[in-house]
Amino acid sequence: MLTVLIVDDEPLVRSSVRYALQEVEIKTRILGEAENGEEALLLYKKVLPDVVITDVKMPGMDGLALIEEIRKIDRVTQFIIISGYAEFDYARRAMKYEVQHYLLKPIKSKDLEEALRQCAVRINGQYAELLPQAEQLIKYIDENYSAPLTLNMLAQKFNFSPKYISNMIKNKVGYSFIEYLTNLRIKRAVELLTKTNMSIKEIALSVGYDDQQYFHRIFKKKTGKTPTQYRKEVM
Repeated sequence: MLTVLIVDDEPLVRSSVRYALQEVEIKTRILGEAENGEEALLLYKKVLPDVVITDVKMPGMDGLALIEEIRKIDRVTQFIIISGYAEFDYARRAMKYEVQHYLLKPIKSKDLEEALRQCAVRINGQYAELLPQAEQLIKYIDENYSAPLTLNMLAQKFNFSPKYISNMIKNKVGYSFIEYLTNLRIKRAVELLTKTNMSIKEIALSVGYDDQQYFHRIFKKKTGKTPTQYRKEVM
């Protein structure tokens, strides 16, 4: 399923896009609508859609400026530009942002469906190209699991949106970011419990948990035993 953000200053156009999305065979989910670039950029950062369908001429921040800003924070999101005949040449300037889909108003469902299919193909291709980055990402987590890691921190470091950082991790290891990080920490905690004389508090801190009670809850959830019980049974 492709998630979509619709951006146009005309309510009737937004309505026509919604209707066209209902008619296509590709499964889509509309995450939101905006009537200008500024509003759309704020919404984009919250919902992180796969595809942004946007007009080019809008009051304030126009469609090209919106695309430029999104490209600064994400390289995978796909764009479908909608415009009238008068703005069509203007819309083609978006090629430098790797925008390849231009639809003329009024929107036709068959044209939108074809554009969405191409978007899906490009998104899958982008993820394939990102495998080397995914390996670097996993290596970084493996080496820094004891630090207070978050998706937002990783997104800033690797220059991707949190959503695509999450997707890269899941595609690479089969777990979500939180699951992978938690499993890594608990595995290391088990090693420390069985091979050292460190206190439970010291172990919790060394694997990234500054809240000892929270560490106890997570450890028991993963192993079925508290850290103290685990150590007694093994030792």
